[in-house]
Amino acid sequence: MTEATDVSLGGETAKATIAKFAMAAVGFLASILFARELGPRAFGGYYLLFSVTKLADRPLMGWATATKKRFVDDETKRRELVGAQFLFNAAWILIAAAIGLLLADRFRSYSGVTMAPLLFVVLLLSESNYEAFDRILTASGRVGLSTWTDALRSYLTLPLQFIFVFVLVGYGVDGMVYGLVGATVLTLPIVFYYIGTRPAVPSVDTFASLARYARYSIPTDFFTTLYNRLDMILLGVLLLPATAANYEVAAQLTSPATFVATLAGSGLMPRVSRLWSDGKVVGQEVTNTVAFSSIFAVPIFFGALAIPRALVVTVYGPEYTLGVSLLAGIAAYCVLSTQTTPLIQTLNGLDRPDVNMRASSLALTINVVLGVILTLRFGPIGVVVASLIAETTIYVLTAVVVKRQVPSVKLLPRPLRIQFSVGVVMFFVVSAVQHIVVVSSWFDLGILVGVGGVTYIGLLVVLSQEVRGHITTTLRGSRAERYLPGRVLR
Repeated sequence: MTEATDVSLGGETAKATIAKFAMAAVGFLASILFARELGPRAFGGYYLLFSVTKLADRPLMGWATATKKRFVDDETKRRELVGAQFLFNAAWILIAAAIGLLLADRFRSYSGVTMAPLLFVVLLLSESNYEAFDRILTASGRVGLSTWTDALRSYLTLPLQFIFVFVLVGYGVDGMVYGLVGATVLTLPIVFYYIGTRPAVPSVDTFASLARYARYSIPTDFFTTLYNRLDMILLGVLLLPATAANYEVAAQLTSPATFVATLAGSGLMPRVSRLWSDGKVVGQEVTNTVAFSSIFAVPIFFGALAIPRALVVTVYGPEYTLGVSLLAGIAAYCVLSTQTTPLIQTLNGLDRPDVNMRASSLALTINVVLGVILTLRFGPIGVVVASLIAETTIYVLTAVVVKRQVPSVKLLPRPLRIQFSVGVVMFFVVSAVQHIVVVSSWFDLGILVGVGGVTYIGLLVVLSQEVRGHITTTLRGSRAERYLPGRVLR
């Protein structure tokens, strides 16, 4: 299997980012189609059900993070590690499915979906297994391959969901789940193929090694996911599924903001792990990732400040007007999140999952307490404000420890400062053009978005030598690499 240090992190991130945009285009189209077809109540119910599923499978993901870490560190036990993941997945899915069926009535009342218990079990079997083994695949550092495989899954999901919802009329939310599950089942063999490791019965030592890491990574994954999904959960509990739908459409519009941070962070973790274990310098790797993680988040934030109503109402329709007030806050959260992600992954690579666990548990506590208080007092915007405060807490805690462990890391590198400066200019340009171009159609919105994009990209390329150099290096690295099972040609 290819090692994490054998691939270009910049090249892999570029490939993965292209795949993410290809995937996002399909997801964006799907969200518009189904949001308009199902309406806020049913559309919100689907995402509430999905949020619960993502919470229930966190032990699998935490164990997969441990497997990924050991996969990088110990080549001799990779077959046992894959076998241990299979066994853990099977045991946990049985437990979670049994609990889900026992709480069937609560699932129905919470999500508003009649078939919620069955759909929960089906999602656990498919989605959770896929995500766990996909995490192991990224241990090689090939986040581009992983993301393109996920993009293929998205391209299969949309037509299958369309058939269930629009052709076989009557499936509704059930059809969205069946379409996702069908695409996952078709794509999972590709993940296994590229992992390229047959499972073996794990030894007690292998299980013990995984457990030592997983005792921190499982709680961290649970706290982090609960924290990330808390806004949706609180809106479902304290308000209505329709409110959660408005939150979701705003989140969909800002989703590209996190692409680079998520993908680069996924590749950064095994890279830092291998370099650190070999006694090599990791500061520059982390600094480079921090510098470019927010490159999409910054313009999306300033765009959300400039034209929130034009974005939400034009794309999703007047039924989702409540999402206008949430858009800028969610975009600001994305900016913070793109800076915390590489720091969290750095700590995982430095074998400090304990720090991430403490940071995520503290942030979750803050988010729950403030989220309930502010939502009851101010409505949906309250959960967004609570999340901003909690994310700031995570950033401060992880930044302090990373800086202590790796003093050479720069937390505010020059490219990041330039991105914010250019973002401010873009905001004023788009705000000025908005007075001339009144948005009444997709074409009008496209003009504003195009003006903002050209302004941001043009100024960034002109002002930042690092950006120009990074683009050149990435293009060279991308041309030099071709994927084959288990190795990279150069």
